Amino acid sequence: MKERLQNLWNMISFRTMWNSQEEEDWEDYDQKDNYISGEEYADGTKELAGLGSGIVYLAIILMAVIAIAAYLIMSRYHMYTGYEVTASYEAEDISGTRYEKLGNGFIKYGSDGVTYVNGKNETQWSSAYTIETPKTDICGETLLIYEQQGYTVWVVNTEGTMGSFQTDLPILKGVVAKNGVSALMLKDDQDVRVRMHSTDGTPLAEVRTTLEDQGQPLDIAISSNAQNLMISLAKIGSGTVDSTIAFYDFSSSVNADESHLAASIDYRGEVFPSVAYLTDQVSLAIGSSGFVTYSTGRQPKERNKVKVDGEILSAFHDSSNVGFVMSNNSPTDRYRMLVYSLNGKKRCEIAFRHGYSQIRMDSGEILVNDSGHLMVFTPGGVKRLNTDYEKQIGAFVKIPGFRRYAILTNSGMERIKIV
Repeated sequence: MKERLQNLWNMISFRTMWNSQEEEDWEDYDQKDNYISGEEYADGTKELAGLGSGIVYLAIILMAVIAIAAYLIMSRYHMYTGYEVTASYEAEDISGTRYEKLGNGFIKYGSDGVTYVNGKNETQWSSAYTIETPKTDICGETLLIYEQQGYTVWVVNTEGTMGSFQTDLPILKGVVAKNGVSALMLKDDQDVRVRMHSTDGTPLAEVRTTLEDQGQPLDIAISSNAQNLMISLAKIGSGTVDSTIAFYDFSSSVNADESHLAASIDYRGEVFPSVAYLTDQVSLAIGSSGFVTYSTGRQPKERNKVKVDGEILSAFHDSSNVGFVMSNNSPTDRYRMLVYSLNGKKRCEIAFRHGYSQIRMDSGEILVNDSGHLMVFTPGGVKRLNTDYEKQIGAFVKIPGFRRYAILTNSGMERIKIV
């Protein structure tokens, strides 16, 4: 037994792949089948002759698996402080051009038109318009461009322009569904109308609110299938500002004079400046002191409510997480970031010192940048990237590939790998 243990140790430590007896057996071609099967040695003794080499192979496979797992874990938890440019594509965009990731390419838009480019910064299509103050909303591969405080609406996707139209009232806010149906918050004297339009501008439905009765709409959201609408309203009460989250269902065939109101949930002393549909079944309201998630559909209801302490500076989310950036009382770290799952569980709390102009969730990561600095965090709290960038950043986005990102500037596009 002691000799067998010694032989096993020698094999695992790669001192020898087999002992001399096994070499002789392998050279004896007539006995090779018996060797492989482990049934009999050349001398006729009964042994599991193949067991030793089998253990070696298993050990090699195990060590390879451990090495790969260790590399992946290290790569995902290691903080990178630099990058290498893997591809660069030049372009001369006018000052003021803005950028959005759309499908497998990018939207470039400004006051005079919109252009869609692929991953090599090659123009796929372009449309001209005049929109003095363009604002956007994205759902899947559909993008809405509208003129804030103006009348022009443009709906596009990765294939080109889906439609455009003019409104009869100034636009305060706009959102879009995957099929191009838009919901627009329109200013009508002291009141606000929320009107749904097809891509050619045909009115599909309308919700009219009055400041005296329902309150002032702060934000709107439309589900990706365009069947549900969500409105956040604020109303000044007796010394407080109260809020209402209203849900409308347009999925069923109803009479034109019906309100389509599916549910209305009131909150005292709270304001919700942002609402969104995370999926067609789950929606979100972000307030001045936290967030609330709802189940949507024919009978929307509150699911989870989370309060956070401190002044909220920014909020961001994807379909699984909700995050906040808060002021931080620290001489070294100016900010702290909180990330929650939709069930209200805190996933992380991170302090950081760099200022930022953009923060977004993209492909399961949190991307943060200012004009010349990049940071990446995981929702679980791992800081994966912290590096300076030498150009003025227009957009910082995740692209397919491990540790791969793209940066768009007025002078072109760079793909990078963080190292």
